[in-house]
Amino acid sequence: MKAKVILVSLFLSVAFLSCKNEAKKEEIQPVEEVKANTFDVVLDLNIKKDDELILFYKDASISYFDEDHTVYAGVKGNEQSQKVIFNIPEGVLPNDIRLDISSNKKQDPIKINSIELNFEGRTFRIDQNNFEKYFKPNDFIKYDASSSSITMSEKDGNYDPFFTTNPAIYAELEKVGGKKL
Repeated sequence: MKAKVILVSLFLSVAFLSCKNEAKKEEIQPVEEVKANTFDVVLDLNIKKDDELILFYKDASISYFDEDHTVYAGVKGNEQSQKVIFNIPEGVLPNDIRLDISSNKKQDPIKINSIELNFEGRTFRIDQNNFEKYFKPNDFIKYDASSSSITMSEKDGNYDPFFTTNPAIYAELEKVGGKKL
């Protein structure tokens, strides 16, 4: 009889622990919804400290960047290269973008490896060697083209480092979007 009690207790313990571990696995692994109709901007970069990046976008409905047309991405600092994916809302095709590269005033220099524009299987990749053709830094950023390194700084007590686009990107946004903007 004692053997049966021990076996049943052992069985219940194993079953309980297995269920508990599976529940933890489900909590850790977020479920991402696959959206077929999103225009994505994929940023491959090295960023050493936690930060928040923001992508502003314009479409045919607006002529200025505004808070209603933004996508936020929190980033965990890491020595290794990592990708940050900005999913512009479903059905929106941007005709211009702006990349706010850091919210962290104590951020170390950031290295941009590449930026990709993706929509419905069409992709345009901007590498380190042609980054300046498509993007220009504002006054809060010092960009070193030889190392693709970005150093951010405050100016008059303000901190707002971002990249705007050069006109060369408009044709590429149009091609990736698959229609005339």
